[in-house]
Amino acid sequence: MSTVSTDRVVIVGAGLGALYAALKLAPRPVLVISPEPLGEGASSGWAQGGVAAAMSQGDTPESHAQDTLRAGAGTVDPEIARMVTAEARAHILNLTDLGTPFDRDAKGGYVMSREAAHSMARVVRVKGDQAGREIMQALIGAVRGTPSVQVAEGVMASGLEVVDGDVTGVWVERSGKGSGRVLARAPAVLLAGGGSGGLFAV
Repeated sequence: MSTVSTDRVVIVGAGLGALYAALKLAPRPVLVISPEPLGEGASSGWAQGGVAAAMSQGDTPESHAQDTLRAGAGTVDPEIARMVTAEARAHILNLTDLGTPFDRDAKGGYVMSREAAHSMARVVRVKGDQAGREIMQALIGAVRGTPSVQVAEGVMASGLEVVDGDVTGVWVERSGKGSGRVLARAPAVLLAGGGSGGLFAV
């Protein structure tokens, strides 16, 4: 068994959530574990449509939350719905600053569309229905240009080290090469692998 120690936060995953978290943690040192080259394996790039946020005049996060709760028909946690809708606008603005080319109207405002159970037009789009791909490209560019973020491509996480109920490290190995496992001990581990690997109980 080989063991290495790092002072970096280890992020397992390389999709939208993982890369955005890495950028949000800057300037704290971060190590992103990606089984494939960035942008080639994560399903975030397949996401179509757009991102819902109360961006237009007359719309509010409260109205967005109510629509979400109504559409969820009892399956949505009200506290989470309120938190997500309250923060959505700030994240759209942040993604814009990071280079996401959201669709704009002639006056420079965001182009909004009304979809599904939304009572107002609040879906911000990117090149029509290319939101996932375009947001990922913007985040990959930002990550590559952030000195505090190190990316280990071609590396897969295969388990966690837990001591007295605390996660103290992550087991990693080269993707598809049959290499030996290495234990990377870290001050914190963030699991951002989406639905892959059966990481979360259902």
